[in-house]
Amino acid sequence: MAPKKIAQTVLTEGKFYTISAANGKVIEVADYNIDNGAKIQLMDNANFEWQQWNFVAAGDGVYRIQNRFTGKMMDLDMGGVSDGTRVHQWEGAQASSQLWVVEPTNDGRVKIKSNLAGKLLDPGMATENGTVLQIWADVNGDNQFWTIDEVTRKPKTSVKATTVKAKAAAEKAATEVVKAAKKLVDLVGADYIVSVGRGISKDVEGGIKLAHELADVLGGVVGGSRVAIDSGWLTADHQVGQTGKTVHPKVYVALGISGSIQHKAGMSESECIIAVNKNDTAPIFEIADYGICGDLFKVTPMLIEAIKAAKAAK
Repeated sequence: MAPKKIAQTVLTEGKFYTISAANGKVIEVADYNIDNGAKIQLMDNANFEWQQWNFVAAGDGVYRIQNRFTGKMMDLDMGGVSDGTRVHQWEGAQASSQLWVVEPTNDGRVKIKSNLAGKLLDPGMATENGTVLQIWADVNGDNQFWTIDEVTRKPKTSVKATTVKAKAAAEKAATEVVKAAKKLVDLVGADYIVSVGRGISKDVEGGIKLAHELADVLGGVVGGSRVAIDSGWLTADHQVGQTGKTVHPKVYVALGISGSIQHKAGMSESECIIAVNKNDTAPIFEIADYGICGDLFKVTPMLIEAIKAAKAAK
């Protein structure tokens, strides 16, 4: 009589599971380390979050195995594929080194195989606490079989681990603030500024896109009139004028800006002013070194191509 097949644990994304070796020890992220590259090891099950895993479906029987505590994925060190390649954690990415195939057996256990290397998750010959996981060719060894169980109890918390995680979150938030600050446009220090005004209202997205393209070929930044900022088309750090920034660039290009007194007060001392406006009586032309009466949506692409051609000819 054939042995009775034991039902497998059904893996449901969003739920958490322990992955146990034959001796009952579970897979965990060592020392609740939240860093990329932290080792994956065996340890006695203490119901901690860093011993629990979410199986994120990536195909038929293929998963990314995500740690509950760190949020990072089980991954092959340096994307290795040879016997003995260590397994560690890494932030989620569209990388084949983070894909694992769960192969069921008749006794309720599974083999966990690297989709990239075709080798199995394996602790080697050692099974004590702290044993680091690796991949190895399938030799059908007892140490290559794993039991996956759904976590049904509330996991324990660790003040020290929670403090480490909170500190990392704070550091990440601080980094994002710095990045955001760096993205703020530096109008005062710019040599070339392309500003937009009410004239882009018929196609705001298209107008701003053209302004960025022109600024890019000039090596400059994008600014805007008060109307552009008050209308929500650009953020306040882009505003040029009496209530914004006073600028002195080498070249100031005004696209669709009429030229109010307040705006001119913030840019009139530019070395060279180029104005594009459909209204030939717009006040901006009074201080422009070069004035183009025309549709900015037609004129700007010509300016971009002319500058590109001039650069290419050098």
